[in-house]
Amino acid sequence: MFKSAKIPTFFLIIGICWALFSNPIITLFLRHLAPLEQDSYRSLNDLIFVIIMCYVLYVKIKNQQRKLTKSEEEYRQLFESNPNPLWIYNEKLRFVKVNKAAVEKYGYSTKKFLKMTVNDINSQADYIILKDYINEPHEEFQLAGIREHVKATGVTFIVSIVSYPVLFTNQHCNLVMATDITSLIEKERKLKDAYQKIKTSNEALLQIAWSNSHELRKPLCSILSLVSLLKEASDHEREEFLRLLEISSTELDLVLRQNNEKVDAIELEEVY
Repeated sequence: MFKSAKIPTFFLIIGICWALFSNPIITLFLRHLAPLEQDSYRSLNDLIFVIIMCYVLYVKIKNQQRKLTKSEEEYRQLFESNPNPLWIYNEKLRFVKVNKAAVEKYGYSTKKFLKMTVNDINSQADYIILKDYINEPHEEFQLAGIREHVKATGVTFIVSIVSYPVLFTNQHCNLVMATDITSLIEKERKLKDAYQKIKTSNEALLQIAWSNSHELRKPLCSILSLVSLLKEASDHEREEFLRLLEISSTELDLVLRQNNEKVDAIELEEVY
């Protein structure tokens, strides 16, 4: 507010000072001249004032235009040289400006982009989400979420969208920055898969540990007991003990094979 009033205030002060002091000074120094000649000097004084003010105003306006041009150029360079795709679209969803990064990333020429709408670079899966977002009012900087975009070649990739309403070429538009996060999403997926594998392996190891402490102990204890009994058994008892020993051995073998299969499954998951 102060900057916009600076130039008018300056001219107002100079004009008031000139009007208050110039005529009395002319009258003081030119009092020996005739009134008609004094009026001529006063007219000349007014003309000089107008010329000086016009020149000062010209210089001020020229400086402001230079600063404005420089500022516009800096913003243009910032827009064009940004490594992330940037574009501006209007209320009809049509692109009105795109930067070099957008052209390189999506594979469309600038001329082609300006004939397209934002719907053309969004996948069918995101069409409804995009429609709902655009229909909502947005008055400030906003993270518009994660979108799936499509290149000119048909390849899809994931982007994070940041949007901000702007006034461009006297139109209400939106400035958008898209950041490719496909690799981050893929890394996150791999981390989740790795976590799930570790979780599954831990659960299997717990089952093996429980089996070793419970299921394995039963046939093993039976075998040890039967071996001790066989030393003092009669022929008739020996046959029965051998039968029970065979059953316990089969149970022990079954538990061991099941545990080995679980260990092999864990090792196979770690390989892949």
